[in-house]
Amino acid sequence: MEGLIKELNSPVKDCMRIPVTVAPTESVSTVLSNMVVKDIGAVIVVDKGKPVGIITEKDVLERVIMQNKNVYFTTAKEIMSQPLVSIEENRPIKEAIDLMHRHNIRRLAVTSKDILVGLVTERRLSIKFLNKII
Repeated sequence: MEGLIKELNSPVKDCMRIPVTVAPTESVSTVLSNMVVKDIGAVIVVDKGKPVGIITEKDVLERVIMQNKNVYFTTAKEIMSQPLVSIEENRPIKEAIDLMHRHNIRRLAVTSKDILVGLVTERRLSIKFLNKII
């Protein structure tokens, strides 16, 4: 149990991955290509170096497919979820879990002085803690 508490207090940067980013002007087609090629479920939308939104598979389904929008003419900015919920890289993992729970999200942008440095996911956290328990 002591090891688990230590893990919960470790910085969120210990379990983040480098995110895939797109510009707000990118087409949904390009966004989807990135997601398929890189085998990921979300991309971060970055404008002038600042993270401004996130696009998940669910966003594409709800805001493009279900609305019969054209993937070549619809832009990332039109379908991204915003505001982007983020956490500073040195904050504890338990705070990241709390933020995800409070906002009912599965992905959290990780920043360093408002600059995007990573992405932490509910799945990565689950795997990290399951490996400690088992």
